[in-house]
Amino acid sequence: MTRPTPVSAMRRSSRGLGAGTLAVVLVALGLAGCSTEPVTPATAPVAYVALGSGVADPGDRVAVVDTATARLGHPVTVGTLPAAVALLPGAKYLLVAVAAQDELVEVSTTTGRVVHRVGVGLEPDAVAVTPDGSLALVADAGDATVTAVRLTGFTVGATVPVGRRPVAVAVTPDGSRALVANFTDGTLTPIALPALVPGPPVGVGPEPSAVYVASDGSAALVTGFQTSSLTPVALPGLAVGAAVPIGANPTGIAAAPGSPIAWVSAGDGVTPVFVATRQVGNPVPVGAPAQCVAVAPDGHVWVGTRSGTLVEVDPSRGRVVRTVVLDGLPAAVVISPAPKG
Repeated sequence: MTRPTPVSAMRRSSRGLGAGTLAVVLVALGLAGCSTEPVTPATAPVAYVALGSGVADPGDRVAVVDTATARLGHPVTVGTLPAAVALLPGAKYLLVAVAAQDELVEVSTTTGRVVHRVGVGLEPDAVAVTPDGSLALVADAGDATVTAVRLTGFTVGATVPVGRRPVAVAVTPDGSRALVANFTDGTLTPIALPALVPGPPVGVGPEPSAVYVASDGSAALVTGFQTSSLTPVALPGLAVGAAVPIGANPTGIAAAPGSPIAWVSAGDGVTPVFVATRQVGNPVPVGAPAQCVAVAPDGHVWVGTRSGTLVEVDPSRGRVVRTVVLDGLPAAVVISPAPKG
């Protein structure tokens, strides 16, 4: 959550800025209008990329990429410095955390219009949705809180205290718990759901930057930005295992549903990790610092880079196969599931 670089890059590379500095940097520039064009460019899975640019020219849109053709669809204007994205079950709605406006925005992926806005905490930098689609959990980096948003009616519920500078949140597959990475504290805070009660934080090493929960709910993997490592946390007991070296300054982690392999964006590439054993494979270079990562239903890995591109990696060939030039610097990316029928 830094600002001279993309929003999520700031949270990983400029963590030294204090809340006062960020408040000056993130002066609200006014609510932006919303697109009148369809979001979905095709029937293929779609990548939604938050374009959180630099302070001099802050981003305000979500780019839309057809993963079948690697073509750009019509972008959606959401507000200043979109920092994180998440899809609701069924992928009919997209949630966007808008950092400079302290808002959570909901976009219809059918019409391409912003349908709801609600104020959350200071500098929202991550968002996750419960499996039943009833609740969004927004990590407020500037407030050391998580804001719960009821998605029926799009209203704010409880505000949950967590550690300092929460930058990532993930929900277990059974929906019973959220896990929040606190960058400044080096901890992981569990939150019981749906009660929204925080538990004692556990130490996971300096500067945790992203969290992934295995599809069977047996473990979480936490990337350590400062330590260039990956720390396993056994669930539900929250027993922390030995950290595994992963590469330079990891920024994100993602996997396809049910896949035994997760992919970590780190340095100038992405690295595969076997979730069960934490065995690390060979990194795939993407030609620029990797900022965020998502995995498509076909297993291909899509990486947002700090050169303003979205890069497609074919894991079977271990190389980049396509590059999409974006109109801004990516802060976060999410990919819709394969269409039914």
